Amino acid sequence: MNAFQKFRLDVAGLGLIFYSPFSAAAIQEGEDYLERGFSDPDVVEKQALEGRLVGVSTGTPGRFYLEVFQGYPDDAELEKYAYRLRLGVEVRDRTLCVRDLYDLLKWQSKCPATQVIALTDGFYHVTLLSNDPQSGILGEDQIILVYLQQLPEMPKLKYNGVPTLC
Repeated sequence: MNAFQKFRLDVAGLGLIFYSPFSAAAIQEGEDYLERGFSDPDVVEKQALEGRLVGVSTGTPGRFYLEVFQGYPDDAELEKYAYRLRLGVEVRDRTLCVRDLYDLLKWQSKCPATQVIALTDGFYHVTLLSNDPQSGILGEDQIILVYLQQLPEMPKLKYNGVPTLC
């Protein structure tokens, strides 16, 4: 299966966020939303469970290469990866954004075009897969596979605090 989109994401913080712009509409331009509304693990967990502003801990800053696929990975594919995480997200206006968590420190609502995934509106399971990069150092040119499967409703998920990939 070939990726339908690939892009690089430089992460200055310890993670990334998935969201559709409607879910970030209340964040003011220039606001430090990370401190004001996204520093409490319970809040991060609640937002992730609702599929709104979905934070994912990578455990490290770095340069990540995301490869985006439709559907679910098969069992053989899943077994190849040490790091696996399943999320849920609601997409509206055909737009899913993927950004550095630290973009929340001084919020700019416009998502870089290279970090936008165009999707049909609805609810999605997001499956993330990754391994240690060749260097053995997390975040050093690390590849993350992103599988998107549309669902009829928001999936039921469980997290213990911040969803963590690595």
